[in-house]
Amino acid sequence: MWQARLFYARTTDWLLSIYHRLLLRFPRFPLPLRNTIRRVRLTALTEELYVRLGSTDWYVLEEMFVDKVYQPITERDLRDVRNIVDLGANTGFSLRLWQTLYPAARLIAVEPDSENLKMCGYNVRPDLGGTCLVQACVAGQARTVSLDRSGGAWKFAMREIEHHEEESIPAMTLPQILASCDVHGPLDLLKCDIEGAESELFRECADWIGRVKNLVVELHRPYSSQHFLSHLDRAGARLQVYFQRSLDDGSELIFLQAADDPDTIHRMADQ
Repeated sequence: MWQARLFYARTTDWLLSIYHRLLLRFPRFPLPLRNTIRRVRLTALTEELYVRLGSTDWYVLEEMFVDKVYQPITERDLRDVRNIVDLGANTGFSLRLWQTLYPAARLIAVEPDSENLKMCGYNVRPDLGGTCLVQACVAGQARTVSLDRSGGAWKFAMREIEHHEEESIPAMTLPQILASCDVHGPLDLLKCDIEGAESELFRECADWIGRVKNLVVELHRPYSSQHFLSHLDRAGARLQVYFQRSLDDGSELIFLQAADDPDTIHRMADQ
């Protein structure tokens, strides 16, 4: 907690991060500022981020910029990055990370929850490469689905509609999403964190996986790296793992790069 102070440009922002944990620990207490949107400045960024106090937003922010969960990507010095697809954009912190690293790239951000997507709009910089925001779930087969909201705003998960009165959200295939944003050519970076729906997505990836140059995906139980890699192999993907780690919640984070990419492919030990 004390070490995290170094990542905040202002002491007040760091103190807010501590207060945020208090709000989450006592969700029914009528504490001030709950559910308000606050601006936070990090030392790593020139512009502020927007965070909803008392939500899971701050966990995602610190995962991205304090714990640096995507550091294996940031260290690779990717060049000529034009198209980035972010599946499960949540509140847009990963989008800001991509804009910081690749300011000329166009972002295609997919997020099923309307309030999360609104936060994405706050957190992306409109003056950079451009962003196409899509409210949908990504899936192997197009249909109408609902959301399991039991895990908090950072773990909304796609599920089938069981009752007519449930909310309905479009589930779109990745080719449909790319067409809606008028994206053609290679996908220089694809990030996928969709809370279990990745099992369906990569079972049906043969039509588009060949366009992906760099891929980072979080796998959620019971979908394992063995299942995932077998689906890639069956689809004819030319992607090779260079970094893999297990997360505290039992999920797996895997980074892959196209085998014919000019950068050297290498495998790193689990951390």
